[in-house]
Amino acid sequence: MSTVTEAEFAMNVQVFLQSELLRDVEVVEIDAKAGYEALLRACLAKVGPDGAGMLLFIEDDDEAAAAAEKLKHIPDGLRVHLHRQKAIEVTVRYAGRQAKREFQPATTIARVKRWATQELGITASDAAELMLQVSGTDTRPDADVHLGSLVVAPQRSITFDLVPSPRVNG
Repeated sequence: MSTVTEAEFAMNVQVFLQSELLRDVEVVEIDAKAGYEALLRACLAKVGPDGAGMLLFIEDDDEAAAAAEKLKHIPDGLRVHLHRQKAIEVTVRYAGRQAKREFQPATTIARVKRWATQELGITASDAAELMLQVSGTDTRPDADVHLGSLVVAPQRSITFDLVPSPRVNG
């Protein structure tokens, strides 16, 4: 068993990875100074050989092309996503209306919900009582789930319904 010195330990950071190829969030430990290419390789190792050609996105960041530039230093707790698609078309339906736009795969469900409720003119108090449900299913993803975790290539789109949040009685 090898021991890690305090200086070596302090340089390691944890990155949280989601992907269309992973069931759960994976933790990637890497040197904070490793940079984008090393992080990409470490993330690809987590998804295995099916990950060839995947793109790395930073959570809720609309500038995917800038990921390499932004990740010269990797912050602890960074949340990233590996996906084969650059964008996912999202449709959100509510009360006979719908809103549609493209998001990057690393977009959280919370961000999609904020956009949809604004786009559909839903008040903040009403929005607090709603959640996104994948249309045609009973799947209600948690707020921190990345959109790309729900859309497996070659699929490029997903539709949600805004439904009432479960009420706790008691």
